[in-house]
Amino acid sequence: MAAPIIVHLVRRTKAPRVEFPSLMFVRRVPQRTIRRRQLHNWLLLLLRCLAFLLLALAFVRPYFGSGQAEQTSQRAQVILLDTSFSLRYGNRFEQAKNRARALLDQAAGNDRVALLTFGQAYDVQNKFTTDVAQLKAALNNIQPGASATDYVQALRGAETLFKEVGAADKRIVLISDFQAAGQNPAEAAYRLAKDLKLVPIDLGESNSPNLAISEVNAQPLIYQAKYADKLSARIANFSDEEKTGVRVEFLLNDRTVEKRELKIAARDTATVEFTDFNLNEGVNRGVIQVEGDNFPYDNKFYFTLRRAEQLKALALETATRGRSESFYLRNALTTGENLPFNLEVKTAGSVNPSDISQYRVVLLNDAAVSPALAQQLLKFVEGGGGLIIAAGPHTDASTFNQAFGNAAPATLEQVVQLRGDYVAMSEIKTDHPIFEVFRRSGRLAAARVFGYHRVTARTGAAVLARFEDGNPALVEAAHGSGKILLFASTFDASWNDLPLTPTYLPLVRQMTRFLGEPEIRAWHPVGQSFVVSPAKDGSLPAVDLPSEERLTERKQTATGELLVNAREPGFYKLRYATTTDFAAANVDSKESDLSKLNVEEFIAAVTGADPKAATAAAGEKLTNEEVEGRQRIWWLLLIAALLLFVTEAILARRTKMARVIN
Repeated sequence: MAAPIIVHLVRRTKAPRVEFPSLMFVRRVPQRTIRRRQLHNWLLLLLRCLAFLLLALAFVRPYFGSGQAEQTSQRAQVILLDTSFSLRYGNRFEQAKNRARALLDQAAGNDRVALLTFGQAYDVQNKFTTDVAQLKAALNNIQPGASATDYVQALRGAETLFKEVGAADKRIVLISDFQAAGQNPAEAAYRLAKDLKLVPIDLGESNSPNLAISEVNAQPLIYQAKYADKLSARIANFSDEEKTGVRVEFLLNDRTVEKRELKIAARDTATVEFTDFNLNEGVNRGVIQVEGDNFPYDNKFYFTLRRAEQLKALALETATRGRSESFYLRNALTTGENLPFNLEVKTAGSVNPSDISQYRVVLLNDAAVSPALAQQLLKFVEGGGGLIIAAGPHTDASTFNQAFGNAAPATLEQVVQLRGDYVAMSEIKTDHPIFEVFRRSGRLAAARVFGYHRVTARTGAAVLARFEDGNPALVEAAHGSGKILLFASTFDASWNDLPLTPTYLPLVRQMTRFLGEPEIRAWHPVGQSFVVSPAKDGSLPAVDLPSEERLTERKQTATGELLVNAREPGFYKLRYATTTDFAAANVDSKESDLSKLNVEEFIAAVTGADPKAATAAAGEKLTNEEVEGRQRIWWLLLIAALLLFVTEAILARRTKMARVIN
């Protein structure tokens, strides 16, 4: 306010310099007769002072408090800080930490405060304490994570902590961007205890555009030099505007394979495919990356492609004249590209039982086996091999039951021959890996079965499919380290027309892959653990994280495998004594959709309160900074100051013009 007055006092009007020939005729006037300068435009001065006053007050950011006296009773408060990777968007995480610091600054001396962080799971950073310095030290060390969001799990963790304290005022302060993806519909029935108050601090914006790679479909195991399948990547546009010129790049072992440019409509996805590229032997590191937005954290998708040698498989059949009974089976497992198995077909009488161990999968295709061969097959399964049994007309029930005993998935009973009629397979477990390709149809209705064995599944076995009359069609059981599958009909056309249907080839291949192909994933989701197999000598590898830090945790499974928790996206380097392997991890794509929850409805849902009442109750619990943030009086002060400056300028111009005219 003093600025206009000071300017007025120090400013002097310079007298005009006039050339005059002589001063002898100019009268000397005493100083006391000079008229003092006075303020004539009081209104102009007041406008200027008031404008500067409002400008200063705007930067102070004032607000109106409730005027209620603070409670002196002890309060227990849990600060629940969101560290999911959506908090990396813009400066959200710094805002979150600043709000948490403000809460700690405002805590009374006898308030007990706990600090929890959460993503998909929660982590207790500091239990209840009155030591604010200790809480601030813990807060300073917190960094944003890479996991998705689960609000209910976070609230459960906070609720559990309150069992340690007994305070009249219990509240949870939830600092988050309140992402819609963090609310799990399966947890809709969850409610906080009635004595707990929930205070939301919302850091999210109503519009947060984002591009992300939501999915990559790749065949992780390849058995040839060229990748002939289609490697597809889905790019999602999580914004309300169309994205043009989106650049997608596919890199393999740090070298660019191909680049594409896409146009993606608002709130839509686009799929790009790559194929016919060469692979090195062993593990290959693949990356799909996209450019076109300001949030790069989810713009890369990491995966591995492994080129391996074909595994050996053996089909055992009964010696018959004419065409082999494994004709259809051989064609299904040897026709096409990228086949995992090199199939050999032999008769049960010609195979040497000691040679069984060199195979990965054995298919007993309706062949009668000797007790010695049966024992060798069971020993093979115990060591980790896979055995598929098809029971047809050449399989005698009593001989089979005696040879395989309780190790078989089921006990064979009488043969059922349907004259002029048939049954189809139904009650298929579509969540099983064998039937993943049939998940949409739900049943193999195209195949007609005219003959089968009635079977009784043994204890512990799983019935994966049944015939329409309820008899088990496909039964699975574990034996030692391996597994056995029993199909109650044949793999040729003698008892069914399955080989003549389109479902035969994928069914047989899926069964063989399930038992014989090692379970390898192209990538793992961040927030979950994956296992790393030991070397042949039993030693475990050293693991380097994507951040190039060495993993210090050495947790092992019951079978001796190393358990690695994927906490960040990228490639995990597995350093064995003689070789190096890689595993890939990626963020959860649902976290890339930054659409917001309705905060009022969310509070009402988890507290059971009316939305308006919940909002009003939350307003009573707001910190000084939160109250100011909602009122935003400084905007009004700035607008008023601007209006005063405009009025002052107009008035000053009119005053100057009046002087000129006079």
